[in-house]
Amino acid sequence: MPYVVKEVPDIWVDVEIHTPGMDEPESLHARWRLYPYPEARARVEAIQAGEIEDEQLVEEDLLELSGALTADGKPLPHCQELVDDVMHKTYARRALILSWYRAQEGRAAAAEKN
Repeated sequence: MPYVVKEVPDIWVDVEIHTPGMDEPESLHARWRLYPYPEARARVEAIQAGEIEDEQLVEEDLLELSGALTADGKPLPHCQELVDDVMHKTYARRALILSWYRAQEGRAAAAEKN
């Protein structure tokens, strides 16, 4: 298939969370804003310099989280409470932030198996 030049504004990536006490990883799906290389590189440098904190990155670039369930097994739609919950758990927070880097590299979420 030939490469098609087009704008891709966002991408879904898997967020694999290794919850303490769980044998298998849990997962969410995050939709992140994509940046052209110069802007993405500048954001990485700003992150490394401490000019952009995790909360700012999530606030500006996270468009949606999906795949979460409530304690009784019902789907939990994207909401600020979900984002806050993920960001307040160190093991989940790290997974979410690392998914931003994977998104900028174009590592789309794996297709679900039928």
